[in-house]
Amino acid sequence: MDNKYTIPAQARIGHVHLKVSDLERSLDFYCNLLGFEVTTMYGSQAAFISAGGYHHHIG
Repeated sequence: MDNKYTIPAQARIGHVHLKVSDLERSLDFYCNLLGFEVTTMYGSQAAFISAGGYHHHIG
C-alpha cells in the first residue's frame, strides 16, 4: 500500500508562529542562512520575519 502524500499545488501557507528556546539563534538561522528579514521586534521576547516584503511569514 502506497501512502505517499503530496500537498496540493494550490495549497498556500500564509504565516506560522513558532515558539523557540533561543530567539537570537533562530534569527541567525532564518535571516542569515535562509534570507528572511526582521520586520518587527518585541524586545528580546518575539520577532516577526518575512521574505519579499510581506508583513510576516514567521512570528
